[in-house]
Amino acid sequence: MIRSARWTLAVVTLLAPLLLAPAARGSEEGGRDGRHPYRFWIGEAGPTEGPLGLGPKQRPFVCATVESGLGQPLVDNQAGRGSAVFPEVGGVPDFAATPVGYSEDCSILTRVDYFYWDGAAAAFRRFDPATMFDAPPPGLARIPVGGQAVPFVVRVETGTLDRFLYTIAMLAPWPEEVSSPGRLRSEAWNRKLVYWFRGGVGIGHWQGEAAWHGGLWGAERAIFPGLLAQGYAIATSSANETGVHYNLRLAEEAMLMVKGHLVETYGRPRYTVGLGGSGGGIQQYAIGQNHPGLLDAGIPLYSYPDMVTQTIHVGDCNLLEQYFLEDVMSKGAASKWAVWSRRQWIEGLNASDTVRNSVFGTPGSSECIEGWFFAEPLAMNPRFTDPQYFAAFSRYRFPAAEVAAIRWTHWNDLENIYGVDAAGFAPVPFDNVGVQYGLRALVEGKITPAEFVELNACVGSWKEQADYVAWNPYADPFDASNARRNPVACRMPLGAGWAPSPRRAGDLSAMRRAYTSGHVFTGDIEIPLVDLRPYLEPELNMHNARQSFSARERMRRGEGRGRNQVIWFTGSEADVPARIQEALGVLDAWLTTGRRPPGFVDKCTDASGNLIAAGRQVWDGILDRRPPGACTLAYPLKSSSRMVAGDGYAGDLFKCARKPLARALEDGTYGAVAFTDGQLSQLDAIFPDGVCDYTRPDVGRPRGWGRGGEEERDEDGR
Repeated sequence: MIRSARWTLAVVTLLAPLLLAPAARGSEEGGRDGRHPYRFWIGEAGPTEGPLGLGPKQRPFVCATVESGLGQPLVDNQAGRGSAVFPEVGGVPDFAATPVGYSEDCSILTRVDYFYWDGAAAAFRRFDPATMFDAPPPGLARIPVGGQAVPFVVRVETGTLDRFLYTIAMLAPWPEEVSSPGRLRSEAWNRKLVYWFRGGVGIGHWQGEAAWHGGLWGAERAIFPGLLAQGYAIATSSANETGVHYNLRLAEEAMLMVKGHLVETYGRPRYTVGLGGSGGGIQQYAIGQNHPGLLDAGIPLYSYPDMVTQTIHVGDCNLLEQYFLEDVMSKGAASKWAVWSRRQWIEGLNASDTVRNSVFGTPGSSECIEGWFFAEPLAMNPRFTDPQYFAAFSRYRFPAAEVAAIRWTHWNDLENIYGVDAAGFAPVPFDNVGVQYGLRALVEGKITPAEFVELNACVGSWKEQADYVAWNPYADPFDASNARRNPVACRMPLGAGWAPSPRRAGDLSAMRRAYTSGHVFTGDIEIPLVDLRPYLEPELNMHNARQSFSARERMRRGEGRGRNQVIWFTGSEADVPARIQEALGVLDAWLTTGRRPPGFVDKCTDASGNLIAAGRQVWDGILDRRPPGACTLAYPLKSSSRMVAGDGYAGDLFKCARKPLARALEDGTYGAVAFTDGQLSQLDAIFPDGVCDYTRPDVGRPRGWGRGGEEERDEDGR
């Protein structure tokens, strides 16, 4: 089926009081016969509409119930809307036959299945409760519950809510009756909930696959057994996988509905903790900010503060790599950028002379390539997507014209938020007007004034959405055909045809809607968070270490409580499950007692899990001017192209206010650097409206939106 890039783990959330506003509006939300809409059971389907009023459902939308091993979805129309449902032969859909109907909402009937933990194989396997309690399979593990060793058997409820596939898993080590929730034996549940968030980078238009039935990811196989054995319930939804879509309000709505159903079916949990990595970490930050009370705590892994502000600097990656490629092709070994590690001076992200390049197959690469090579066009290019999407649309008989009308970008995935123009394209906030790429490298003497001028003259920007063409990464590695650039003219001598490549002004409405829709993490969050990550900088991994501190800086600057986030680094991915268990114990102590426990402090450990340092000073020197702390020294951070250009750690400035070039030449922006008259003329042409002034607020931040957004500003930041 469709599998967008899955670069992450997932995130779990610890919540104490459950604030479910929809619970008071059961009749308004279509409860059947006066029943609460989230009160349903085996043989019934959950509601397809959510309570947050998010606008029209995304269409077309491919069901994935078959790919999840759950059979075909329920027919809900004969008008050709949605995925085709086919007659079956021996329980298998006959995809060549005439459809018996169509499914627009992808619903299935709720079901319960059982799995057991095979300790020898380290895997969950199907369990038949009618026979296997009496004749246990050879690998069935046993765990202590209530002072007795009981079979490690897990009950998994599966169904659909808000068109997505949810699962609720908890221990069920004894035979039980499933005719109604009241007859279940849930004594092994510790009354605590872990909500699991999957990561990845997705652009919508499909349901996603169910956990358990569609298979567990490697991280889940490593983490779930320990959680379940302790008695935690684990809930999730395919809507809470950013590899399916990146609409964080839709993810929030789905979680609210899954949790509402869990409360109605099993009872209110004592608290809910979020857990998950990458996009799973983003969901915890966003939901914790946008819906207080839905999560009580979180353990964001491999985290970013949000997705949309990553595009600010990730949008620079292919532009810069194309510039370096052209320079090396032109100058050969004489090019400064033939030495890969130097590219970090401009891109900020790590680069290496030895890591094998996944595009060229030679030694030397960068995080821009190893981390963001496909992710950038996936977010930005409306004509680029995974071919498996088109295969799925064909298989399930979607009209060709409906598929052809899809604009394959992150922005159109959220077109109910950003809106669209007359041609159906959503506005894009990417902006690099006034950005002085490589400014820090210039001031530090790593590049010359001539190199600085040429870089900024040639980097260019991206075309408008309607002008994009299909991207062939093998013929055009860095999507130069979709960049607005003058690769020859920008390298000509001044007066001999020289001209700079144009920059791009981002759409202010898109920037402001990103803020007002809750897709920008502004730091307004109160729950305790253990931000946990392995140090992956040497691998050029996209989950760079700076992101934890970007979130902290926003919390310190915003309305939240920066002291409610602690940052833990470990030297090995293999150590992450052990650190998760430790973090869960710390958060359990906080949520159980209501007091901050001694273990809730910043810290770092080595690859074996041995403590390097812990305490309030271990990360000194990153967000302050103190001497570097022990963890700062053990795990050095990189930056970003915008930080190299003068921005700070928060990384959430879409559009800079600008100052005249003459003022920048006087106020110390360039340190002791001296430009020739010709270079100054070139800089005037590159930056006709001035250069970025990072001492002033984001022009794209709406009026009154937290600190730094007190007033509406024009494009010059005035």
